[in-house]
Amino acid sequence: MPGTQNAEENISIPGLRERPGGQFAAILIEDGVMTVADVKKAMRVQEKLGSSKLISTILMELGRLTEDEHRRIVRKHGREFRIGELICELGYISLLQLQQAEQKMAVSPGRRIGTVIRELGFIDDRQLAQALSEQLAMPLIHLDLDTADRAVLGRFAIKFMRTHLTVPYEASGNRVSVATASPLNNPAIAEIEKQLQKKAVISIAAESAVLSLLSKLETAGGKGEQKDQVADVVDSILLSAIRDHASDIHIEPMESSTRVRFRLDGVLIHKMDLPSELAQRVMARLKVLSEMDISDSRRHQDGRFRREVGNVGCDYRVSTYVTIYGENMVMRILRSSGGLKNIEQISMSRGVLDRFKHEALDVPTGVILITGPTGSGKTSTLYAAVDYLNRPTTKIITVEDPVEYIVPGIMQCSIDATAGRSFEQSLKAMMRQDPDIIVMGEVRDRASAQVAVQAALTGHKVLTTFHTEDSIGGLLRLIDMGIETFLISSTVVSILAQRLIRTICPECRQAYMPNKRIANLIGIDDKTLRSRTFYRGTGCGTCYGTGYHGRTALHELLVLNEDVREAILAHKSSHDVRQISCESTDLLSLMEDGLYKVLLGLTTAEEVYRIAPRSLSTRSVEDIYRLMGHEH
Repeated sequence: MPGTQNAEENISIPGLRERPGGQFAAILIEDGVMTVADVKKAMRVQEKLGSSKLISTILMELGRLTEDEHRRIVRKHGREFRIGELICELGYISLLQLQQAEQKMAVSPGRRIGTVIRELGFIDDRQLAQALSEQLAMPLIHLDLDTADRAVLGRFAIKFMRTHLTVPYEASGNRVSVATASPLNNPAIAEIEKQLQKKAVISIAAESAVLSLLSKLETAGGKGEQKDQVADVVDSILLSAIRDHASDIHIEPMESSTRVRFRLDGVLIHKMDLPSELAQRVMARLKVLSEMDISDSRRHQDGRFRREVGNVGCDYRVSTYVTIYGENMVMRILRSSGGLKNIEQISMSRGVLDRFKHEALDVPTGVILITGPTGSGKTSTLYAAVDYLNRPTTKIITVEDPVEYIVPGIMQCSIDATAGRSFEQSLKAMMRQDPDIIVMGEVRDRASAQVAVQAALTGHKVLTTFHTEDSIGGLLRLIDMGIETFLISSTVVSILAQRLIRTICPECRQAYMPNKRIANLIGIDDKTLRSRTFYRGTGCGTCYGTGYHGRTALHELLVLNEDVREAILAHKSSHDVRQISCESTDLLSLMEDGLYKVLLGLTTAEEVYRIAPRSLSTRSVEDIYRLMGHEH
């Protein structure tokens, strides 16, 4: 029967796992991420290229697989890969280099592929340790003799630890922390547990770090490798943050250790702990990179640096804050490439997107404000709007602090007060450059708000961002800044408020019943609650147990019409302006957009309740679907 044949074909492709990258391709089919037809197409391309590329590389080049999906699948299925395949999939070595290592193993069997790849000079031991950490889902540890428990180390012979590349470095209660460069089938781990009568908590360490610690222990001192080790720790933290797509790195001093957390999808995730002595040296190195005063630890400081780690270059905006346990450091990661989205990729519902394009961006003059708190995705939306407006017949000029994304074809200026390019000076110079569209990174004060309004009055289109709670709050903030109401009503075209909200992890997504009180508070009535299926994530390795993976945006678009303009001129209250906007402009609140995305199965009622500003909605679910442009 044809149906049976297709079903069998979907289970496997003969010989697939033996191909370069075949294990990854097989996992794609098993997980339902890719069809057999997609994989077979990639296999045909691979054959034409003489098997010089992995199947995953070909699928990404064909646009069938994203880097994020690739990364997520490798992390989820790490244990199913042979270590050589995993090192190649992680991008540490090329396919040609893997094939060379396999040829060398064929003539000298019995050796481990990771060791052979290292001996050929294709990777170093730190990269091998990182790959093992990914494969076995074990944390990577940074070892240093100064921070290890010498009493525990002293219980074992140095020769024993060196032979097995394994060291117990800390013990407490009924557990012993063990670092090893050889985590598979290692008899030393069982021996350490037996000797100490404690359960081993295993971490991966680079071989050089284990041997360095043992050499220092043997000679009872010596700090010749301290600088390199600290540099390695810094690079490891930066690389881990880049790979996890973190937006910020927090290095936080505690009473007995220093905690490192990453902000992923808007929430902080605990990544590792550094012993206090090592953390101080790490902090000192980061302050040197950021051109801060390393001798001053009693004053809050700011700095920035650019660094390329793992072939990825990023800018880091650094801030220190003095606490009772020492300096707390936060680093904002600014990716200068790869983050630019077009207008169709900013997660805006179809109905709202059509209005934003045609009733706001396509209007020839006026001010368009994008509002929201820090970290709400305003900059991404601003650049997406600029990309939409970027045409050969249009001159677009920007003033930003700093330029976060490079957009070909527009004139971008980064503020640098020390070079004589202050925000105020740049605004004045910009107006003499004959622009059609002006992009101001942010309305900071009354002066910049006046420039935006005056530019709109003289026939320019102005795009800028603003820190306010919602769209109506943007109007009131301009009034509070002392901008005349008649100027606001005649120049402001639209205000777009937004938030970023976490989406349900696809790997652990399950049906559930939301909390009735919370569901009612965000506008889901009891009838809808009973008649629809809702989802949440239960927590897994992919989402670090949070139940969420990735984010989408909530939007609230206010396009000013005559009724709203008259309300502004009459100095109506925010409640009245919102009511008039809802009735006359079909304004959908952030909460209503959140409700809509809960009904689509993208996020949870609890997450919307956590993120979206409170707003009472009298609209039915059907009305919300209609205004969102959804065929329901």
